[in-house]
Amino acid sequence: MDGKQVVLIHTLAPLLDVFGELGANLLPGVQISHVLDEPLLERVRQRGQLAPEDSDRLQTHVAVAEQTGANVVLVTCSTISPCVDDVRPEADIPVLKIDEAMIADAVAKGAKIGVVATNVTTLEPTRQLLEAQADVADKQIEVELVLVENALASLLSGDGATHDNLVKKAVLELTDRVDVVVLAQASMARVLEVIPEAERPVPILSSPHLALEQVQRLLAADR
Repeated sequence: MDGKQVVLIHTLAPLLDVFGELGANLLPGVQISHVLDEPLLERVRQRGQLAPEDSDRLQTHVAVAEQTGANVVLVTCSTISPCVDDVRPEADIPVLKIDEAMIADAVAKGAKIGVVATNVTTLEPTRQLLEAQADVADKQIEVELVLVENALASLLSGDGATHDNLVKKAVLELTDRVDVVVLAQASMARVLEVIPEAERPVPILSSPHLALEQVQRLLAADR
């Protein structure tokens, strides 16, 4: 995969390190560039919902990625994932949602799916993705949404330990009621490090690793 280029579009600064490390392990020889657009997510938070201008802003980032020779773009923000559907028809390269591979895996693994998020604007888009995937799979599912209050603010202020403990508690409480748990944001993947395999009665899925494996497959096929 030497010579290939991937552009990752983030809306949270902590994801730069997460994907920098994962990218080095899963995509050796690939040039990885990062776009950080924190105001994009902040505007959605303030508005409480997505708007056409969000898709326009994402389209601008994707267009620049294409101009620099990128082979694939990965949007790492679950909140703005729905905007990818607007951007794809205008793009000449694959534009991936961070949670696509994880959503497919979750629907395949269970009928009762728990979704844990630290950002309220992520919950409904994740539910919609799960229900859409269930329709494709011709499967009936039940989705339970859990918002972990104060966790994201702790992470953004540099208190990762508090974030991890709050999310871990919510996840483990949910495992009694569901077949699989989805960590709805890429920023939450770090919590798996504090939940040993032995403490996971059901699968706990996070998006970064699965998404980069999807990128890996696309690059390998594009020879």
